[in-house]
Formats: sequence, structure tokens, C-alpha cells
Amino acid sequence: MAEYTVHTTRVAKKFEWFGMTVVKRYLTRDKDSRDLRDVHSNPEFYDKGIDLVLNLPNAQKRTIDLKVDSYIGSDPSRKIRGLCNPDSGFILLETISQLQYDRSRNSTNGTLPVRQKADVPGWFFTSSADEVYYYFLALLNTENQLNPLYAEYVELVKGNQPTDEVENRLLRELRVDRDLLVSFSLSEARAWYDAAPETMFHGYAPAPNPSYLTLSKRVKRDLFISNGIGKSHGSIFSLVKPKSVSR
Repeated sequence: MAEYTVHTTRVAKKFEWFGMTVVKRYLTRDKDSRDLRDVHSNPEFYDKGIDLVLNLPNAQKRTIDLKVDSYIGSDPSRKIRGLCNPDSGFILLETISQLQYDRSRNSTNGTLPVRQKADVPGWFFTSSADEVYYYFLALLNTENQLNPLYAEYVELVKGNQPTDEVENRLLRELRVDRDLLVSFSLSEARAWYDAAPETMFHGYAPAPNPSYLTLSKRVKRDLFISNGIGKSHGSIFSLVKPKSVSR
């Protein structure tokens, strides 16, 4: 597997919750928490690629697709599966969600037509969210430390129960090495992507699955921000962590 691959589905769901908890508190730190709806577990929003809905003044709303990426660690040699990886310097834009393995070997024009299933575009092209919040988060916790909290969270979601209390405990438990939030307008990023020079990119990050491959294009993070496409919010955990937590 290539370096800087995206997270596998099982690990990603857990890690997404860690990051989402931080981002939710960041978005509501100066607002009524009721102004933010967490819809990432709502089936109505699955195919829309929307995780959060933020109420704005004048009855406006902003829909957010949240991505959480562990490749922001400060130590090049430290790797904690699903929690912490060395800083990659890249933002991953998923362009193909399912690149099918099953293809015809014989072709008259040199192409490889899909034998059974068509390829599926990635979230960069299919999400209907207004903005993407791309949150880099490197944790120093072990998986065993956080698993009980995640299991409790899952049961609360299944029972349609409030999750604020378990999220408060999670924030007290998180040991953050480094974090960085970058946001961008999805429509503006798509328009930029079509005309962006190849110097903005660095190949692809693959994530193998049993029957298909997910591909994300690596965008150089610093250039993405300095060119005005991405907005850096800096480190946000320090703004939301409970007072008793030390980094």
C-alpha cells in the first residue's frame, strides 16, 4: 500500500467521530449549540455527502462535508494506526470512490471497459455540501483508551439519544499532538481543480478494498491555502479543550 493512503472504512468511522467532536465545538464556541445540526448519522443525508448543517443569520444555512485526516503528526517516525501519522503536507481530494478491479482484458481501441460495474466518482465530485471542512488531527492516545467512549457513542446514536456528555468526556481524554483545520468552498474548489497546474498536485493516494480501489488526488496543502482556495483556521483543539486538559 502506498504511503499517505486514506483510512480504511472501519478505522475512519471511529476517527471521524474524534475529529467531528472537536470541529462541532469549534463551530459553536460563540453560538448556541442548537445552531449546528449533526446529520452525519442521518440516512437522509448519506447520498448528499453532508455531515453538519450550520444555521446562519437571516435564515441562511451552510452545509458541511467533514473530512478527518491523521497525517499531521510532528514526529516523522511516529505511527499510531488510525490515530497519528507523519505530516504528509497534502490534502486528499477523493476523485474516484470505487475504481473497479473487474475489467475486460480484450479491447479493440485500447480502453479497459468495465465488465460488470461502472466506476463511482468520489466525494469531490458528488458531495452536495456548500463547504468541506478538512481537519488534520494527530492523536497520541492508544486505540484502547478511546474504544470504550466510541462504543458508548455508537449505542447512543442507535438509540437516538443525546451525545453531548460522552463528547465532553472524549474531549477530556484526547491527547492531541498536532491539528489543523482547512475549509474550502466545494464549488470554487471544483472550478479551480479544472484549471489548476500539475505543480499543485503530487500523484494519487490509493485505498485498496476487496473488490475496488478508492483514489484521492494529493493537493499540496500550503499551495492550496496560499492560492486562496483553502482557508486555514489554524489549530482549533486549544480553543475547545476543557481547561483540565493539557497538551
